[in-house]
Amino acid sequence: MIALKKWFKIIALFFTALILFQSCATYKTPVTLEQAANTEKAVKIITVDNDTYKYKYIVYEDGQFYGVKDNPGEDVKFPIDTEEAANLLMKNGGIPWWAWTLIGAALIGIIFLIVKATYGGPELNWSG
Repeated sequence: MIALKKWFKIIALFFTALILFQSCATYKTPVTLEQAANTEKAVKIITVDNDTYKYKYIVYEDGQFYGVKDNPGEDVKFPIDTEEAANLLMKNGGIPWWAWTLIGAALIGIIFLIVKATYGGPELNWSG
């Protein structure tokens, strides 16, 4: 029984880590304002004064770049000063939800096989 509690603790820690890693986002890919406006992905702008601004995406309208932030119910556009923007970093995509589902299912299967090999259990009769 004590060993079984140990396995449950390991499984709980694994799923906790899975949830935490799923929510991680990184801004690694350096891009230009034009590239950011064409892709419409999340962007982080670092200014020459070392200020950081995060936008949902960038748009180009009437000769001006705008950073779009999500405000409850509507998107709000903020003008971007091209002279002030030192670095633009685009958000990298993480692992899709279906990949996490497959990883979780595979892990549950592996844990089941380890527990079965360790503690035994009734033999399964597949022949019917």
